[in-house]
Amino acid sequence: MQELIDRIVTATGLPAEKASRALGIVLNLIQTQGNQNKVGELMDKLPGARDLVQRHGGDGAGRGGGGLLGMLAGGMMGGPLAAISKLSAAGLSMDQIKSLGTVTLDYAKEKAGPELVKEVAGAIPGLSGYV
Repeated sequence: MQELIDRIVTATGLPAEKASRALGIVLNLIQTQGNQNKVGELMDKLPGARDLVQRHGGDGAGRGGGGLLGMLAGGMMGGPLAAISKLSAAGLSMDQIKSLGTVTLDYAKEKAGPELVKEVAGAIPGLSGYV
């Protein structure tokens, strides 16, 4: 995961610790909202991903948490909107959030293949356009 964190730092200008936390939030979203028949296979191909989710992602970002925004979002968009809320609360701008998503999905495609990433992330509203 360090290679991916380094790419995120380069693309966003975030400090490494903040990039790591943000990545954990995004990976948690993918793990909890992605195609559950394929998400385990994707995580297996991204060594260290589960550890980041455990350390930084278990804050409700993928389960519709995220304060008022997550509560108001509800439904299918609850996970993605709650993740954006968590990333914003962590100090990321919308441009940084977009870069984070793009870099993360590109990395996942390199390591796991574009088809698997499309199967997993394509099920998440808001991410399907990036895969």
